[in-house]
Amino acid sequence: MNSVIISIIILLSVSDLYSQDEWSVSTFNIRYDNPSDPLSWDARKQAVVRAIAYFDIVGLQEVLPHQLDYIENSIPLNSSYSVTRFGNEEGEACPILWKTVAYDLLHSETRWLSEEWNVVGSLGWDASLPRIVSMVLLHHIETGKVIRVINTHWSHTGEEARLASASLLRGWCMRGEADAVVLMGDFNAESDTEEIQLLVQGNLMDTYSNASSRCRKQFGTFTGFDPAGFSGPRIDYIFVDGASVLWTCAVENILHGFYISDHLPVQVSLSW
Repeated sequence: MNSVIISIIILLSVSDLYSQDEWSVSTFNIRYDNPSDPLSWDARKQAVVRAIAYFDIVGLQEVLPHQLDYIENSIPLNSSYSVTRFGNEEGEACPILWKTVAYDLLHSETRWLSEEWNVVGSLGWDASLPRIVSMVLLHHIETGKVIRVINTHWSHTGEEARLASASLLRGWCMRGEADAVVLMGDFNAESDTEEIQLLVQGNLMDTYSNASSRCRKQFGTFTGFDPAGFSGPRIDYIFVDGASVLWTCAVENILHGFYISDHLPVQVSLSW
């Protein structure tokens, strides 16, 4: 049996020991498959799978179709939803994954961060590329709770696009029929910027600031591949409404002297 699958089975078995009132979420910009990176996708892909396999719900960014195929095949007990930024399996995606045994999918959709948010491939404001939002509504089988999960990757160049994206998402993150909302992703903005403040001044709370405990007093999330390089800013977030935050961390997974992506995976443990 594949060693990655064995590791996943062990992790899933351990997770069953935790209370059904607790659930875990992770967001991870896994870095697109770029041959010029110091650690290739083929070298790091198993480590990427191990970094996300335990969690109940996962949001990924910068995922090319062949990368998602590998992840899906390596975690067969998970379901996923994904649409690429250009549609037709072209370009990067922001997939959402969840444990099939724990959640039923009620609804899924992709929206584009633009004034024409329902037009495939539409470009928003001063962004250099189309930016997307993946959205699913999940029913937790054990508790009957419904969770709205939203995963995104904001423009790295367009300040106007990020602010407009925050305005859109603030409306899209209303609970409605859901018991809780999770918004996560790579926002390319630090916590004191106007766009992030617009989110937390609404119904959402930043899990970093509201966790009962953190693995370290402070952590950044954008690091580059070299652990000896700069200490990067915190631009990857998990926001929640309708749940308490027990714990959070950004985990430093190192392989052959490099981080397994140029971002660290952010992890949280939540409670009803």
